[in-house]
Amino acid sequence: MILALDLATQTGTCVGTPDARPVLDHFRLPSTGTDVGRFLSAWEDWLRPRVREVGPGLIVFEAPILAGQTQIATTRKLQGMAGVTEMVAHRAGIECAEVATSQVKKALTGSGKADKAQMIAAAKAYGFDPKTSDEADAFGIWLCAVRLRHPSHAWRWEPLTAARTA
Repeated sequence: MILALDLATQTGTCVGTPDARPVLDHFRLPSTGTDVGRFLSAWEDWLRPRVREVGPGLIVFEAPILAGQTQIATTRKLQGMAGVTEMVAHRAGIECAEVATSQVKKALTGSGKADKAQMIAAAKAYGFDPKTSDEADAFGIWLCAVRLRHPSHAWRWEPLTAARTA
């Protein structure tokens, strides 16, 4: 089981095994302003039970990126989410990996520079109906993990094959 996470205030999730259709979802963390501790505590409070429920063998997340002029609290929150995710995985004895944003975009769309609309359109080409761009990103993260860690199942996750089995 792979748990893929697009870390943000609204976190996209994609959960599934490489040989079956995964499930997309998203989760919104509370607005905490500059209170990073409360934000990360809320993240851990959501993540721990989710990990117990899903029982993943791998947790994979998109590397935090900080484009443009980002406030320091946002930087600390995103980097903190990555750290808390790795800590939760470590304590549970679960492998944890990070993938680059451009790698996720390329896996899903063929272009490492795809925008949100292109990511959603690509997820739809696979037969999914993402409710948010975060869900589409999480599927791209999951797709990277399948292709890198389970190459024998990669053929299932070509757009036409996946859309036919949707």
